[in-house]
Amino acid sequence: MNLYIVINPDLCIGCRTCEASCIGVHKKAGLQSASRLAVVETKRVSAAVMCHHCESAPCLAVCPIGVISREDGVVRVDEQRCIGCKMCAIACPYGAITPSGTSVAGVEGIRYRTPTYSASISPLLEWEIGVATCAVKCDLCAGLSASPRCVESCLTGALSLIDQGDLNAEVRGKRHHAAEELESVSVECSKVRRSQ
Repeated sequence: MNLYIVINPDLCIGCRTCEASCIGVHKKAGLQSASRLAVVETKRVSAAVMCHHCESAPCLAVCPIGVISREDGVVRVDEQRCIGCKMCAIACPYGAITPSGTSVAGVEGIRYRTPTYSASISPLLEWEIGVATCAVKCDLCAGLSASPRCVESCLTGALSLIDQGDLNAEVRGKRHHAAEELESVSVECSKVRRSQ
């Protein structure tokens, strides 16, 4: 059984309230103040991209020091032990893991933002002196909130928490119902052919 969040892009308005609430709940818990999801916008649609808590979890398999684990169907990163190698971000098929870090100067409150890299560079290639980077990904707010904050705060109801087991049962039920309908139609067709 794995849980994950799905989005209905027809309902998403790109307001980024989900990102703000995600940052808020994790910052309050003393974790990296970075969003665990990303709202992607095009001319026609906007949608949130986040971790699917994969059954095979390629990020978990590739972590060289074992700081990514699965607990109760939720794939989590221990941010305090992460060495920031970015292997998990490269392995993730959904692009749902991003590197995030806080400089020592930022912790002390004396940081002056002077980037040492181009603003157009990929987050996977960024490297800044004095900044310890760690992997940041959706943890479904496990242990931080009763349910994922992004789902609670979505103004249009575009985000939903899905249980893969329930989804599989629903799909099996629909397939069974469709097979029964197909069988009844074929029985009716054979009766019509016999009568002709």
